[in-house]
Amino acid sequence: RGVRVAISPWNFPLAIFVGQVAAALVTGNAVLAKPAEQTPATAQAAVALLHDAGVPADALQLLCGPGETVGAALVAQPQIAGVVFTGSTPVAKLIERALAAQDGPIVPLIAETGGINAMLVDSSALPEQVTDAVVQSAFRSAGQRCSALRLLCLHEAIADEVLTMIRGAMAELHVGQPADWRTDVGPLIDSAAADHVRAQLAQAQTRARQSYASLPDTALPGPAWVAPQWLLIDHVADVREEIFGPVLHVVRWQGEPDAVIEQI
Repeated sequence: RGVRVAISPWNFPLAIFVGQVAAALVTGNAVLAKPAEQTPATAQAAVALLHDAGVPADALQLLCGPGETVGAALVAQPQIAGVVFTGSTPVAKLIERALAAQDGPIVPLIAETGGINAMLVDSSALPEQVTDAVVQSAFRSAGQRCSALRLLCLHEAIADEVLTMIRGAMAELHVGQPADWRTDVGPLIDSAAADHVRAQLAQAQTRARQSYASLPDTALPGPAWVAPQWLLIDHVADVREEIFGPVLHVVRWQGEPDAVIEQI
């Protein structure tokens, strides 16, 4: 089709970056690759390897910088034939509107964005298995995955037991430096991301019935860390947005599974 713009995120700075680039190249397109501004060195190393392997320099070019400037300028180029983007939903909508406003042929957009990933647990579930799955999904990688668990829907019959187990498991998580072999939960990508998560938490806590954090802020290693925590809410609709960190919303339900669906 021509020249593709590939805009990748920081949380999988090699896998997603290379996946976007390779998909465009193998289908015969040139690529303008813009990695996240937090991870340019990883992208630079990947592009160097691809060039060394025989990909022409003209067919794959690396452009680093903030999304607000470099990313926006790339999307605005009239010569591009497509955009692939992985990142937040608001940014994807900005790109969509920018492409739609251009004259000429429609420019395709492939966007993988965020969401509220949910786990529905009924009364027959094994509490130990649920606890292990919840802790692994919600808090590993400090919750910085699009696939991380964000909403846990617990049946009333086992909710107290499961929450007690989850609290115990969270208390055992070691929050610290990633270079330390004991660490289970490392920092967020940077202090700005942590500040954003804390601001979201402050809003979410006004709608929560109960909350639990594995550590107080004063015990965290630095400003880029957020403690693993859960918020007990009354309704699924109380989850207003994705919190991209080690934060889990919990809602209790009873009756048939349709009772949860009715809350949405």
